[in-house]
Amino acid sequence: MNVRVVGAGEIADALREALARAGLHERAGTPAAFVCTADDLPRAIAMRELAQATGPLVVMTADAAGAIEAGADDAGGNPDEVARRVAARLRAPRTARAKVDPPAGEEAPEPPLVGSGKRQRPLVLVVEDDEDAREVVQELLRDQYDVEAVGDGESAVKRAKELLPDLVLLDLFLPGLDGFGALTGLRRDPKTAEVPVIFLSAQGDAETKSQGLSLGAADYLAKPFSAQELMARVDRTLKLTAQKEHFRALAQTDGLTGLPNFRSFHARLEEEVARADRYAHPLSCAMVDLDGLKEINDRLGHAAGNRAILGLADAVREELRDTDFAARYGGDEFVVLLPQTTAAAAGLFAERLRRRLLEVSQAAGLPVRASIGVAALSPDEVGANDAAEDLLRRADEALYKAKRSGRDRVEVAHVHH
Repeated sequence: MNVRVVGAGEIADALREALARAGLHERAGTPAAFVCTADDLPRAIAMRELAQATGPLVVMTADAAGAIEAGADDAGGNPDEVARRVAARLRAPRTARAKVDPPAGEEAPEPPLVGSGKRQRPLVLVVEDDEDAREVVQELLRDQYDVEAVGDGESAVKRAKELLPDLVLLDLFLPGLDGFGALTGLRRDPKTAEVPVIFLSAQGDAETKSQGLSLGAADYLAKPFSAQELMARVDRTLKLTAQKEHFRALAQTDGLTGLPNFRSFHARLEEEVARADRYAHPLSCAMVDLDGLKEINDRLGHAAGNRAILGLADAVREELRDTDFAARYGGDEFVVLLPQTTAAAAGLFAERLRRRLLEVSQAAGLPVRASIGVAALSPDEVGANDAAEDLLRRADEALYKAKRSGRDRVEVAHVHH
């Protein structure tokens, strides 16, 4: 895949070598990603804009937060980490819809909350009871942001739950539910608990500011304020929020494959078990273990082993439906949650994944094979206190049965009745 390293010298050469090991090379045409050091970041930003490219810009620096705030999309501390970050970001959009359909007659499961990450522009919700002031703020923001506006606290809480805005500008003194009450309402709902809020108020004493910040406001803007101050505060808050979300995502993402990690999987498992219980749907799990990784490492080196792991991760990713969830569980083991899927349908998914690895092996020139264990919770099992642990245990037992039975095979755990 085509990438562009901006800069020259030993560090740039080291970056090119690390990218090449990850299968990323500099070629003619619009680059899919840009890479640079912190010193070359301004030039890299300008080159990306000139090329009208939309791919990620990844910086090698020890100050990841500073690089991201300055306009980078990601950062790594050394050439190999940068290469992993670039590869993971270029693979991230490759999600495919499912080949496993829900059982006939069943409704689609409730989708997980997805926030506002797909918007073209940030959405700001303005909450101001004075109509003239509300119009002024909307006009100031419209050139750079999408804007919605309401005039009271109750409407603010309701509309925020519907829109999931990227930022709320909240007047403190409102009819009925005031700004403090509205902020409390936002924080109590999981959908809006993380939405940043900037208070707007003519009352700028320290006690009022302290109360607002203690309730979770991101900032406080005293009236009257200038257009420049308003835009600067909004821009700063949105950047800080994006940075926070970025590092939260990094903490939940496996650096090599770009898939969610062990921590992220366990949080999702609890959510899916609760959702399956609520809608009386089955829930399946597939444990996938790469066969022969030690032999690949010993015979061909650890770089080849990493390519095998990446090949398996890509194959898993390609087989997922939008509602499925896959994670790297550790080492050469992956786990896939299949909501609203019976054991039989999950077995078909696993067999299709196993066969896909034959294509992966040919493309990579490596023996990429996997043993897969499948287990399912029936609708009457998902409400049990130990349902999540039981699902993982049964899938793990099925996986080890597949290993003991000769590897490169699928085993489906016995369905409990």
